Amino acid sequence: MRRWVPRGIRLRLVLAISAVSVAAVAASFFALHETTAANLRSRIDRELNEQYAEFQQRVLAGGKVQDPRELQAQSESFVGSQRYHPEARIYLISSAGRGPVTNQQRIVNEELAESHGNTESGEEGAGGIVDAGDGLTTVSTDETGQLRVLTQPVVVNGQRIGTFRVADPLTSVDQALASLRNRFIAVGLGALALSVIIAIWLANLITRPLRRMAAVASAVDSGDLSHRIDYSGDDEVGVLAESFNHMMDRLEEGFRRQREFVSDASHELRSPLTVLRGRIEQLAQHPGNDEEVTAEAVELMREVRRMERLTDDMLTLAKAERGGLVQRRRVPIDDFVEDLRRDLPLLGPRHYRVQSSLHGDLEADPDRLAQVLRNLVTNAVRHTSAEGHIDIAISSENGSAVFAVTDDGTGIEPDQLGRVFDRFHRTDEGRGRAEGGSGLGLAIARAIVEAHGGDITARSAPGRGATFSFRIPGYSSG
Repeated sequence: MRRWVPRGIRLRLVLAISAVSVAAVAASFFALHETTAANLRSRIDRELNEQYAEFQQRVLAGGKVQDPRELQAQSESFVGSQRYHPEARIYLISSAGRGPVTNQQRIVNEELAESHGNTESGEEGAGGIVDAGDGLTTVSTDETGQLRVLTQPVVVNGQRIGTFRVADPLTSVDQALASLRNRFIAVGLGALALSVIIAIWLANLITRPLRRMAAVASAVDSGDLSHRIDYSGDDEVGVLAESFNHMMDRLEEGFRRQREFVSDASHELRSPLTVLRGRIEQLAQHPGNDEEVTAEAVELMREVRRMERLTDDMLTLAKAERGGLVQRRRVPIDDFVEDLRRDLPLLGPRHYRVQSSLHGDLEADPDRLAQVLRNLVTNAVRHTSAEGHIDIAISSENGSAVFAVTDDGTGIEPDQLGRVFDRFHRTDEGRGRAEGGSGLGLAIARAIVEAHGGDITARSAPGRGATFSFRIPGYSSG
């Protein structure tokens, strides 16, 4: 079974701080609850022992009691004088052979009757006051609940003539603990709410630079290398930000040099290629009697033209990276479609079909837009037979014009589909770069579409052709 792990650093921090807060509050409550309960019970035990000490001083001291009769008489006097103690306190002083002396006669009589009934039935004592063993014990009765009982034997001249018992109910302890629990729950909930608020604040504070880093990384991933992380702390995040910015400086410099190299190399190649083409054309036009030289000139001309196309394509990509590749203006869709229908047969003899449901205007660069369609159709022509079919569909979606070029050619393998727009990328033999192509047509198409603010995708199944779709924003129907 897969364990659930919260996603997001902020959520993890909030949950961690909240969990620590809950654990701290729970531990504090447990410690305070147990300490308070122990203190309250200790206080009751201390008061019961003080009560026995008072009984010893007032009844047993000075040899006032020598037999059970005197113990009973003195006990009655002692119990009668205990008006200043809590009414809930129970005294039970038993004298050998005589009735008990108590301030709660009804409760004691019920206890004695129940104890006598249990004795006759052979059961153990009821566990009430009259059955409490010597020392401090806790007993429970139906009427009074739990009681803390102190039982001490009354011994005179080495003979036990009675038993002194005093009991206090533990109701006050239970009430105090219940009140403590209620207050602690209220305070704990408030503390937990406060800790969650503080945790959210801390999580936002801690992750804010990380979110900035993520935003910068996203911008860099979209192709803008000029972004930097604005964070000047001396902590680990600051070190990471500084390293990231240093890396971006080097990366941007590397890309700048690459663009300059491509642009400079393309410009430098155009001049000798122009001269070379002129000389070859001269040679082809005045071959003399050497047919072999003429054939070689024609072949060289073909290669020169191919190199010129490659140079032009490289310059186009370099311009796309520098910006300013497209010059937008209002393009009537109907006129654009008519021009497209007229020019398609020039790209190769195929069965073409153009379907358009648009009749408005598109804010775009018409020359670059035509270049995208020309590159896609040329790519389709290269991978279809002379009887192949190529369909161009134009529709609208959310204020954008959507163009789709579909062919019935060889198709693209699934593992190659995501790389067809890469520069100089070769797919399999069926969909490779055909003779005469520079290998940059689809890369240029993507650059032009993205320069318009749109996107381009490819769909295909091996042997079932391919569909290239791109979206250009800025369409208006009126």
